[in-house]
Parts: sequence; C-alpha cells; structure tokens
Amino acid sequence: MARNDPLRGIAALLGFLTIIPSRGSQQEAARHFYAVPVVGFVRGVITSISVLALAWFPPYVAAALALALHYVGQGFMHADGFSDFSEALIASRSGTDPRAVVHDTHRGSFAIAAFSVLSIVLFASSLYALSSRFVLAFVAAEIGEVIAIAAALQFGGREPYDGMASAFKEHMSGGALGFIALLSAVLIFLLGGGMLTILVPVASLVVGGLTAKAADRTLGFTNGDALGFAGEIAFAAALLMVAHA
Repeated sequence: MARNDPLRGIAALLGFLTIIPSRGSQQEAARHFYAVPVVGFVRGVITSISVLALAWFPPYVAAALALALHYVGQGFMHADGFSDFSEALIASRSGTDPRAVVHDTHRGSFAIAAFSVLSIVLFASSLYALSSRFVLAFVAAEIGEVIAIAAALQFGGREPYDGMASAFKEHMSGGALGFIALLSAVLIFLLGGGMLTILVPVASLVVGGLTAKAADRTLGFTNGDALGFAGEIAFAAALLMVAHA
C-alpha cells in the first residue's frame, strides 16, 4: 500500500494517539494530521459506548469509567504532558528553569498536584455531561481536545530539537487547522451537537492559542507537553459546555 495513502495515514494517527495497534510511522501520522478529528471521534465513541453499557449504574460509576477510558485510550500521553507543562509553568514563577523541568523524568509535587486537580475537574465535568443526557458528550469532548492540540501546534513556536511536536508542526498550516476545525464542526453537528457545533471548536481553538502563547513565553517554544496541556484543558471545557448547552 502506498505510504501516502489516507487510510494508512489515519491508521498511523490512531496508532500514535491511541493505544490501538498500528504499523504506521510517526512521519505518516504527521503527514495526515489533518484527519485528527477522526481520532477524537474514535476515542469518544469507545468511551460513549462503554458509558451507555453502564447506564443502570450510579452516575459516578459511569463518570469514573469515562475518565479512566479517557486516560487509557490515549496511553496517558496527554495527561503526562499536562502534568509536565503544569509543573514547568508553576516552577518558572519560582525561578526554576522550566526547560529542565519538562525534561526531568521524575514527577515533582507540582505535577502531582496539578494532575490531581485535573482528575477532580474531569470527574466533575463527566458527571455534569452525563446529567445532560447527551449520549455522545465524550465524542464532542475528545474532538475538542484534538482541535486544541492542532491550534497549539499551529500558533506555537517550533521546538529547537527533534521532538514529537516538531515532526507534526512541519505538516501544520493555517489551511490544515481550518480543515480540522471544519471537519470537527461537521462531526459534532452530525452527532446532534446543536450549539456545540460552534462552541466546542471555537473554545478549543482559543485554548490551543493561549497555551501556545504561554508555552512560547515559558519555554521559548511549544513542545509535546504543552500540546497535552492544551488538549486536557479543552477536553474538560467541552464537557462543561455539553452540560450547559
């Protein structure tokens, strides 16, 4: 099969951004990053089906399962990035070199605290989303997450080393970001998202842009940790919007 085949590229994206096995390479995933809303859709569908299967359980059980599947489905990659970048943001205010923090393989107290707060917020957001009875709430939220990641890639500075973010940024452009936002809006609309069709993409673009600005100011560039941070914030925001839309 040709290496520039879109289906192979989407499979590579799924393999890179989820725990679904794939033979595709990172370069193939980066070249087809414009199709990343499909990844959000797949992750969200898996979570939604699992939550529906537990419909007779108390809401907090379903919310806990949704949160666990969110983390496991991404291989904890974005959650790890959120923790690292959160620690870098906090550490930079105390005079610590934020670049050293994001390259440290050990988790400090700031990272643990930030991840704990994120988990609480996501659990509460999941409960709110479930109470809204919007069965595909987690699909919209996962799509919002990948929009924010794409926006941070587009607006952020490139890493000065050969990191994950730099490989994907090479294939990002304003046109690609516009296509990602449009495809995401179409998917949410077809799922019966109503106002979320506009709210989720716009909010996620804002989150990604603000994260890129913060990363460039703190680190001098936007790396994979900042992308994970943007994604997790957008995910929580989308769930809250589902509950109140």
